[in-house]
Amino acid sequence: MMNRSDRVVSLLLLVAFSSLYFATTTGITCSNDGSHYALTRALAEEGRFTIGTYDDYAEGNDVARRDGVLYSDRPPGTALVAAAFYKLGGLLPQPLDPLPSRHDAENPRLLYVMLVPVLAGAAGLILTYLTLRLLGISTFSALTTAVVLGLGTVHWKYSSVLFSHAVSGFLVVLIIYLTARLTREAARTRHLSAVLGFLTGCAVLVEYSNALLIPAIALYVWTAMQQGTARAKAIQIGLFGLGGLLPAAFLGFYNTVNFGSPFSLSYDYAINYPWAGNLVETFSFPIHRGLIAILYWGVGGGWCNPTCYNQGVLLLSPVLLLSLFGIGAFFRRAPRFASLTLGLFLVYVAIFAMHRTFHGFTADSRYLTPFLALWTLPLGFFVERIDRTSGRRPWRAVATMILYGLLFLSVRNAFLHIGTSYNYNLDLGKLSTLVASPANWAYLLREVFPNARNLPLLWLFEGIVAIVGTAVWWVGMGRRRSR
Repeated sequence: MMNRSDRVVSLLLLVAFSSLYFATTTGITCSNDGSHYALTRALAEEGRFTIGTYDDYAEGNDVARRDGVLYSDRPPGTALVAAAFYKLGGLLPQPLDPLPSRHDAENPRLLYVMLVPVLAGAAGLILTYLTLRLLGISTFSALTTAVVLGLGTVHWKYSSVLFSHAVSGFLVVLIIYLTARLTREAARTRHLSAVLGFLTGCAVLVEYSNALLIPAIALYVWTAMQQGTARAKAIQIGLFGLGGLLPAAFLGFYNTVNFGSPFSLSYDYAINYPWAGNLVETFSFPIHRGLIAILYWGVGGGWCNPTCYNQGVLLLSPVLLLSLFGIGAFFRRAPRFASLTLGLFLVYVAIFAMHRTFHGFTADSRYLTPFLALWTLPLGFFVERIDRTSGRRPWRAVATMILYGLLFLSVRNAFLHIGTSYNYNLDLGKLSTLVASPANWAYLLREVFPNARNLPLLWLFEGIVAIVGTAVWWVGMGRRRSR
C-alpha cells in the first residue's frame, strides 16, 4: 500500500502533468493520429470498424484496404479507449476555446478524446515514481526521475497527441510495476498474475510490438518466485495465460471480421506500406547504422533515404545519458528486475533500430517512447546517490550541476521539438532580439500551449472522477466494516 506522502506526490504529478499535456494538445495533428481518430468515430457513432465515412482524417496514408473497404491500419486498442471518451464527451461541457485541430476542429467531443493520451501520459509518470519507491528509492529521487521523464523526453510530446505511444507506455510501466509487486508479495497477490496477463494482452491491442512482453513477463514471473513450488509457479503462469485470453480473443475477432483471419493484422493491408505485414522487410535496416541514428543522429530507414534525418533519443534528451551511472546500483538492489527492465529496453532499441521507418516523419525516435520509463529507472539510483552523498564531497556539486544542466537542455529540446511539430506554428524568427522580453515569453507559451484556456474543463473532469472514486471507496470500506 502507498503511504500518505506517496499518495500526495502521485496526486501532484497527475494534476501538474495532465495540465501541462492538456495545455499542449492541438487535437489531431497528422495522418497517424487521424487514423486512430477515424476508427474512434466509426466505433462511437456507427458501431463498426470500417472508416469509410471518416477516412479523410487519415489523409490517404495510414489506411488499410481489403476488398475495397477502408480500415485504419493502426492497432485498435487506442481507438477503443478513445471511443469511450468520445461518447463521454457528449455529457460534458462545450470547449471554452476551440481546438486548433487539423481535422474535426468543430466537434466539441474531440477535446475529451484528447484526454486519452493526456491522462495515460500523466499516469505513466506516477507509475514510474511508484516503481522506484517500491525499489526503495527516496521520494525526492523518485520524483526527480519522474519529472525528467515527463519534461525532458518525447514523453511530453506523445502525451499530447492521439498516437498509440502514451497508452502503450502507460500499460508497459503498469505491467512492470505490477510485476515487481507480484514477485515481492506473491503469497498475498496471486490474482495479479491474471491481471498481468490481461494487461499484457491489452498492451498488444494498443501496439503489436508489445507482444514481446508476453514471454518476457511470463519467464520473469516463473524464475523470480524462488520460494514457490513448481506447482505454484505453474498456477501463476496459468493465471497469466487465462488473463490474456479476453484481449487475445478480441484481437482474433477483430482480425477475422476485418482481415479474414485471426492472424492477419491491419498492417497486411496497409496501402502505403505494403512491406509492413512482412517482419523481414519491416526490420531490414542495417542495425549498425540504425543504432547510431536511433540513439544519436542519422539517416532514417527505407524508402525516405537519404532525406529523412532522425534525432536520436539521447540527442533529444541528453539527461538520459546519466542512467548509465545508475545501472550498477540498480543491479545490486534488484538484479532480476534490472535484467528484465533494461533487457527489454535494449531489445526494443535493437528492434526499432532495424525498422525501416523508425523516424516516422517526426525526426525523432518516437517508437521508443513507451519504453523510456524503463531506461529512467537506473537514473533514479544515480539521483539517489547524489542526494545521499555528504555535502562536503566536491563531486556532489559537480554531479548536481551536470544533472540539472542536462535536464534543462533536455526540456529546452522537448519544448522546441513540440513547437516545430505538425500542427504547431512556432517560428523562432518572430522572436525579438531582446531574449527575455515579455513578448517573447508570451509568444512561446501561446504557440506551445494552444489549449491552455480549456484547462478548467480538465480540472472539472478530474474533480468529478475524484468525487466518484472517493464515494465508491467509502461505500466499499463501509461494506467491509459491516462484515
